[in-house]
Formats: sequence, C-alpha cells, structure tokens
Amino acid sequence: MIQGRQSSRGLTLVELLVVIAIIGLLVALLLPAVQLAREAARRATCASHVRQLVLALHQYAEARSCFPAGCVVEPTYPGAGQHNAWREAESGWRGTSWMLAILSHVEQEELWRRWDHSTNVAGNRESARTDIPLFYCPSRRSGIRDEDREHMFLGLDAGGNDYGGCLGRTNGFINQCSSGQGCGHRFTVSNTIYGSDGKRIGPLSPNSRTRLRDITDGSAHTILIGEMQRLSPEPEVTSYESWNRSSDDGWAVGGAATLFDTAEPHQDDDAGNPGGLNNGFFESAGSEHPGGALFGMADGSARFIENEIDPVLYAHLGSISDGQVFPLPD
Repeated sequence: MIQGRQSSRGLTLVELLVVIAIIGLLVALLLPAVQLAREAARRATCASHVRQLVLALHQYAEARSCFPAGCVVEPTYPGAGQHNAWREAESGWRGTSWMLAILSHVEQEELWRRWDHSTNVAGNRESARTDIPLFYCPSRRSGIRDEDREHMFLGLDAGGNDYGGCLGRTNGFINQCSSGQGCGHRFTVSNTIYGSDGKRIGPLSPNSRTRLRDITDGSAHTILIGEMQRLSPEPEVTSYESWNRSSDDGWAVGGAATLFDTAEPHQDDDAGNPGGLNNGFFESAGSEHPGGALFGMADGSARFIENEIDPVLYAHLGSISDGQVFPLPD
C-alpha cells in the first residue's frame, strides 16, 4: 500500500515579518527594564563605595582625633586665605588631597608606604597614576576614558576619582580671570569665604582638622563626601565659560579635583554660582545616576539626594555648625 506524502509547510513572508516584529517589540519592552536593573545594581555598588569612604574617614578620625584636611596646602595669598592646590601639587610643597590621607584605611597600605611624603604629587607621579576601583563610580566609568585625559592632573592616564569632600556652604573656588592668577578655578579659598564666624565651613576644607564634636548641626544633617561632576565643555563655549564647565580629576591632588561646595545660588559669586547639584558648574557635586547623586553623611549613612532638592536646604547640609538643621526628605 502506498502511503500518502505529508506536505511540510514553512512560514510565509508575512508570518516571518510578524514574528520578527513581535520579537522586536518584546526586546523594546525588556531593554529599559534591563537597563534599569543594571543601573540599580551600579547605584547599589556606588552607595557601597560611599559608605566605605565614610567609614575610612571615621577610622582616620578615630586614630588621629580629627578628619583629614580637605587638602594640604600652603597659602598662595596668605592675607586673602587663598590656596592653589593644583599648582602646589605640581611645583610646590604638597597639594595633596584627603583621599591620599585615607589610603591605609581602604586597603591601600602599600601605596601609602610607597608615597614620598616629603614632596608633592608630581614627585609621586607613578603612585598618583594608580587606579583604585573604590574611587570610581560604576555608573560612570571604571578607569580614565579618552575624554578624561585633558582634565587629569599632569595628563595622567590613570588615577581618577568620582568622589569628593564637602568644602562647605560657600562659593569655595575662585573662578574668574584676574591679574596674576589667570583663569583658574584651582584656587581654593578658605578664610575669606566663610565669614568672620566661620559658619559656612564644611568638614573637609584646606588644612582643616575637623573633629566630630565640631559638627554641631548633627552628623546626620551634615554632608561629609559626595559624588563629583566630570564636565567637558562644548566646543562653542568661550574660554572663560570653559573653566566653569570643566572638571579637574585625580584622587591624589587637592582642590577642585577632590572637593566640592554646596553654595547657595549666586552666593558671594559675581559669576553666578547656580547652586544645587548636577548643574554643569565645576564647583558643585553631581553624578551620572538619573535624577541626583549619592552623598555620605557624617553619621556614616549614604543618602541619594535628588536634583530637585531645595537649594537652600542643600546648601545648609554642607556646613558643620551654622545652626540651621534641616533633615533630609525621605
């Protein structure tokens, strides 16, 4: 008996296109969820970095009875209380940052021992170009990118950082052109910006020795560290504007590379400090997390602060003893 042959039928072109369209739709629906999950994981890792850095600062304070100086510098203009940490790091005495001071508390004891503490950052070039994973935010990078090189101290190809110390509720840097200074936002100002009562000062300022008991506004209401913006100006901006839209980079060097302020909008700033965070202004904190940035409070907690936070509230979180205590919103 002859069996009939069964006919096999493939997909028609229309059916194939429908299947492809359905697969594309599913991918389009799933991709944002995957990206959100990845960012959530990166943000959790970043929060862990922030907590580890705050813990290291507290370990330093426990061993030495105070937090490290925001940067170690000689006054460039003693009467005005100005310090050019970047210039000193290259050709002066020290110019080093608070991040160097905590190396032995972040499992970098060998790097700390290798550092020549009798000279500046340039004299420790090879040590300064060491990549420390803890100093990078995984949402931004894991090392120096091509676009970062022009902002790196001495043009180094490694040794960047994405976290900085809180200088205070103040316009903390000179960001204007003037005789003898040039266009230089690497001038960190200490004495003159805080006022006679010093109430705008933050926990990590030039040559500071802040103790826990100095934080009278409460450790839970005071920013100790936070994420840094990493800015590259667009080609069409003027040379003056480019200073305000450019970041310095490098964990070892003091100044704008490793410090930020929480200045109120336009406070003591003829150039118009916009205040807040993620504002495209080099003095301010910021991140590449959507909607805000992570900060380490002086009580050891890591808090995510949204871009929309009231700028005056945010400003007061940067000072240690101005008597204005504002709890962070939940």
